[in-house]
Amino acid sequence: MQPKTFLTKFAAGVVRRSGICKATCLAVIPAVFDEMRYLLCEEKYPCIPVESFGTFAVIDVPERERRYTYKGADEIHVLPAVKRLKFAPTKNMQREIEGRHFDPTRQAFVRHPDDRPIRKRKNMCYQPGGTVTIAPVKRRKKSTDSTD
Repeated sequence: MQPKTFLTKFAAGVVRRSGICKATCLAVIPAVFDEMRYLLCEEKYPCIPVESFGTFAVIDVPERERRYTYKGADEIHVLPAVKRLKFAPTKNMQREIEGRHFDPTRQAFVRHPDDRPIRKRKNMCYQPGGTVTIAPVKRRKKSTDSTD
């Protein structure tokens, strides 16, 4: 599908669900994504968390070695360090996708009463196994020491 065609269909869906006029949607949608691109590329923010949706983050992938075996030849290539864009959906978004059921009571940038607050996700980090993890926020333990 062509980008302009997708934009008009996407804007039509936003108009249908929100009631905002189509001309406004056609102007605002590209501007929102351009702003997100700008913030991530210029490293103004290490991540962009969107409540009830997920988190976009730029991560550093360190220099690493890869072994290639082909027809008996064994070679080791050093891959340079790069930056990658990662997206981590919220648990409820993942459940909606797996269940193929959209929940209209949840809105982006608005915390649903049943949701846990979105954790800090700037600590998304690369692991050599190809997985991306989100480091949990360290919480202070309340002291339960009581003096009698």
